[in-house]
Amino acid sequence: MACRGSQGPTVVLEAGLTGDHRAWDEVLRTAPPEIRMCVYDRANIGSSDSAPTPRSAQEVVDDLSSLLATANEEPPYVLVGHSFGGIFVQLYAAQHPADVAGVVLIESNHPDEARQFERHLTRRQIELDREMAAENSEGIDIYESYHEVRKAGSLPDVPLIVITATRDEGWPPGWDPKVFDRLRASQQADLARLVPGGIQILAKGSGHFVPEERPELVVKAILRVLS
Repeated sequence: MACRGSQGPTVVLEAGLTGDHRAWDEVLRTAPPEIRMCVYDRANIGSSDSAPTPRSAQEVVDDLSSLLATANEEPPYVLVGHSFGGIFVQLYAAQHPADVAGVVLIESNHPDEARQFERHLTRRQIELDREMAAENSEGIDIYESYHEVRKAGSLPDVPLIVITATRDEGWPPGWDPKVFDRLRASQQADLARLVPGGIQILAKGSGHFVPEERPELVVKAILRVLS
């Protein structure tokens, strides 16, 4: 874990699946240096210890809670999650509502994503997709993690910003782009409704990796949540 700045509340940056702290380099370069921001590597990532697999979002959340306490980072936190890191952030916020001051979800997965997608896939497509998902080097059980977030319930009533890319990254062969573009757009809009007054921002011209392609937009969202 590495932190910088002194003005709180602490902003915790949660990378996407298999991503390490370097995923936030451009955001850290762009953000005002006085803001307290922390990056870290989850278990099985970077220089962090290995852990038995499969793991789920619950174990990630428990690890992060312990890490923040050990590092004497005082709550409440602003949680920022990119891609599948958004699933970890959603679970943390739901389980530790008093410790969360705000949430930013960047191209985040939706906890109902797999269930909605699989209604439009063949059995073979589902098998292939699940096989690929199980091969992630971090050892995360994606489907159990979705279940844990659904079971956890509502997010706290704190400022929420959802950032959604506008550049299509494409779908696997045989997936109908019109169907899955529509589903994805609906899921992103739904994430912004997790909290009353939640805001969705479109990252114009950016693909999935918004923290690298549009770091200034991520920083703007963080500052808006902090204000």
